[in-house]
Amino acid sequence: MEIVAKRDLLKDRYGNYYMVSYASKKALTIVNAAMYQAFNQTLNEELVAKVKAKYPKDVACGKYFADLVHEQVEQMGSPEHPGEIYDIEEVKKEYILHMKPLYDDSFHLS
Repeated sequence: MEIVAKRDLLKDRYGNYYMVSYASKKALTIVNAAMYQAFNQTLNEELVAKVKAKYPKDVACGKYFADLVHEQVEQMGSPEHPGEIYDIEEVKKEYILHMKPLYDDSFHLS
């Protein structure tokens, strides 16, 4: 099992997805995939325009980022969007997992 940071996803038994933000041979740092999307985009007019173009009515900010994860999951494995989805319990057998908390003062993913 070779997991690639900023490409592969982990999925838990509840259906939550986690982005691997950092990977070494023995450990992974993971973060909720929707939060990963949210913290890697700047709130500016371009983002607002993308959201308005995608949704005909007003939508909560989190919906946009959750939908980005859903789209990533649907497209994974295609030549344009390489990557794998791994079961988090299987990954725990080979890697030490460090989960990035959602409310960390130093939340920086890029």
